[in-house]
Amino acid sequence: MIILAAILKSPSVKGFFGELGVRLALRKLSKEDFQTLHNITLSDGNKTSQIDHVVIGRTGIFVIETKNYQGWIFGSEHSAKWTQTIYKSKKRFQNPIHQNYGHIKMLQQFFPGYQHPMVSIVNFSSNSTLKNIDIKSSNVHVLQTSGLVRAILSYKEPLLTRQAVAAFADHLGKSNITDSKVKKQHVQTIKETQQKTKSRIAENICPKCSQPLVTRNGKHGTFKGCSSYPKCRYTA
Repeated sequence: MIILAAILKSPSVKGFFGELGVRLALRKLSKEDFQTLHNITLSDGNKTSQIDHVVIGRTGIFVIETKNYQGWIFGSEHSAKWTQTIYKSKKRFQNPIHQNYGHIKMLQQFFPGYQHPMVSIVNFSSNSTLKNIDIKSSNVHVLQTSGLVRAILSYKEPLLTRQAVAAFADHLGKSNITDSKVKKQHVQTIKETQQKTKSRIAENICPKCSQPLVTRNGKHGTFKGCSSYPKCRYTA
């Protein structure tokens, strides 16, 4: 039982069940009007992006980033970092909207003929509670899995024919990198980047512009920010 509990608490297992919940929810979409692709890895020749889910439908292209976090989640659309609070413990993490924006920029290179804004959706599991999430853009959503399909179906205006939906989905499927070595390298690159960032922060050096970091007081407690603000807005 102890081993089983440890396995269920591991990040990889939690991530698996979080992804599974999203996949099951997306099955509720009409197969005639929507096509869904999961775990897409794309490369532009310089960098790679791993995208959790892409829904291509008659009413648009929806790019979904999943987060299987616990606790209270605080954040705003334009802030560099968001905050996860579990009792008295606070942890800051990269703004997932910014992360998903990078995914969208990569996707745009593969759909140059698509002239409409792609919809960004950040999906949190039911283990979390979204608190004071400040979103201004109409094509950006932060929600939990229970509201995922409802958000997608809230878009009513037809933008693509069913033939175009099928063509886009086919093209994306063929562009998906399935080579396990490339996927492993992508994960390794992320880990190396995160480690370098942690080392720079520990040395009180801004990972973005190499200027000193200073301690600041924010709405949700103290944090480290770049001393060259507002020229550099990095926070840790």
